[in-house]
Amino acid sequence: MVVGGSAGGPIAAISARRNYPDKKITVIRREEKVLVPCGIPYIFGSIGSPEKNLIPYDVLFPKNDIDLVIDEVTAIDTDSKQVNTATSGVFGYEKLVMATGSQPVVPPIPGVDLENVFFAKKDIAYLNNFLKVLEGAEDIVIIGGGFIGVEFADEIRKRGVNVSIVEMLTYCLGLAYSDDFCQKVEEKLKERGIN
Repeated sequence: MVVGGSAGGPIAAISARRNYPDKKITVIRREEKVLVPCGIPYIFGSIGSPEKNLIPYDVLFPKNDIDLVIDEVTAIDTDSKQVNTATSGVFGYEKLVMATGSQPVVPPIPGVDLENVFFAKKDIAYLNNFLKVLEGAEDIVIIGGGFIGVEFADEIRKRGVNVSIVEMLTYCLGLAYSDDFCQKVEEKLKERGIN
């Protein structure tokens, strides 16, 4: 049994199928449609919409004999090895993988709750609203110069708007690379019109 259906859930289920071909494998997730998480920044440039960035469960799960339940998990009893759901009932399991994903970190700074402040959420309706707001925008500020922030900046810049990245470390991608490599990345970003 796998709880969660974003990036980790399908991989865990398919890996279980390959290693245990005779076991029943079930994935329980809340969402009918699920985004490819690492593709979210590309919705705002190259891909163009959340609907073009969906994990193809209709092919992956039947092909791998994996059952899919769309429901919310309300409780897990590890003693009796059971998962309770809001509407589909109780499911027993032999092994359980929790693949519930992540939520964006919201910095504790004034203004994060204002209109036109968005986060990299894995929510189709939310991202479609973000795209609508972006249509009329001229200046975009991205807080965070890690991989996701840099990807968002590069993709949104393709729309011809002014884009600035604000990063608290000395350089963008500073947690991942050496200073000289980060300097080269920032030079490339500037060449592409990103402040």
